Amino acid sequence: MKKPVFNVKRIIVFVVFVVACVVLYLLALNSYCDQGGSFDLGVCSITSIIPW
Repeated sequence: MKKPVFNVKRIIVFVVFVVACVVLYLLALNSYCDQGGSFDLGVCSITSIIPW
C-alpha cells in the first residue's frame, strides 16, 4: 500500500517551521527598527505592534 504524500505530521511540521521563520524575521525587523532603521513601506509601524 502506498503512503499518502501529505500526511498530518508533515503538515504540522511545515506549519511550525513557517511560523518559526516568520517570528524570527519579525524579531530581526524589530531590532532593526529599534536601532533607527526605517522602511518606506511602513514595516517599522507594523513591528511596533508586536509585544516583544
